[in-house]
Amino acid sequence: MSVGHEQDIATFLTIDGKVFLAPQYNIAFDKEMNEGGTCPDFVALDFQRRHVVIVEVTLAASLKPLIDRVTARETRWFNPVRRVLEASSVINETWSMRFLGFVRQDNVTLAKRHFEAEKNVTFFPIEEATFSWRYWDSRMQNGLPW
Repeated sequence: MSVGHEQDIATFLTIDGKVFLAPQYNIAFDKEMNEGGTCPDFVALDFQRRHVVIVEVTLAASLKPLIDRVTARETRWFNPVRRVLEASSVINETWSMRFLGFVRQDNVTLAKRHFEAEKNVTFFPIEEATFSWRYWDSRMQNGLPW
């Protein structure tokens, strides 16, 4: 992912001041639990909804690598991040974990279809998140895509 697009997505995520963002968050591998060992583009704390949001951004034409990562989201991201944040008293058991992927507009339907039964997976078009005049009103009124 190019730095410019990640900066655009970071602005989109934090524009309302209700989201804390950790870019390139290192999720250490836990040998005992056999989990983690990844570095998502962002980990966002959505204080308005009390959600920990794992965020991935891709301009790739093929979604297979991303779909594989999202399929393994519980052991790859959710469980280890929850353990660290709860142990640090950053969040508690009332917080939910979810995934938000930014993909090409042409890939949004395919990505959503693959995870349509999953309530904790959302995809949003990069094109809609990179121009503030297109998203400002909706983003300020509705929070992060859900």
